[in-house]
Amino acid sequence: MKRLLTAAAAVAALAAAAGPTAAQVAGTYSGTSADGNGVSFTVATDPNNGDLAITSASISISALCSDGSTFNTGWGFGFSPLPDIINHKVTSKGGGPYLTTDLNLTFSADNQSAKGFILEIVPTLTPVGPAPKKALICRTKRQTMGVNLQPGGAKVAPPADGTMTTFKPAV
Repeated sequence: MKRLLTAAAAVAALAAAAGPTAAQVAGTYSGTSADGNGVSFTVATDPNNGDLAITSASISISALCSDGSTFNTGWGFGFSPLPDIINHKVTSKGGGPYLTTDLNLTFSADNQSAKGFILEIVPTLTPVGPAPKKALICRTKRQTMGVNLQPGGAKVAPPADGTMTTFKPAV
């Protein structure tokens, strides 16, 4: 019994020394997918439940099309419903008529970075120009990605109450 109490006390001491788990960090996380294209996600509060969620994304992709060509494009989009970050993990599968996204991210213990996978499916018209003849389905491979929390943006204090600001018109 004494040995069991000693082991329990040791585990409790180790847990206390480790400290609390870092809370998720809101902000912009940017990086690249395995093919070198840029990815960026905004983490902010989900107004429906107060959890942090991925609220928007900006991605560049190189997708292989059904005719063997490569379609290079970029997209910026929001999510609905918002994919909440639970226990440092988030998954989103969905899309619309122009883009289908399948992604998952696992945030690091200090929430300064995340790693995961992304897959994109997009249509394009061919030939490109004023008289396309058909649509192609283009998709990326499911590939790894990594993102890092970016430094906060510039913060400007609002003017004091009663301050009047005038702007000089452009000439």
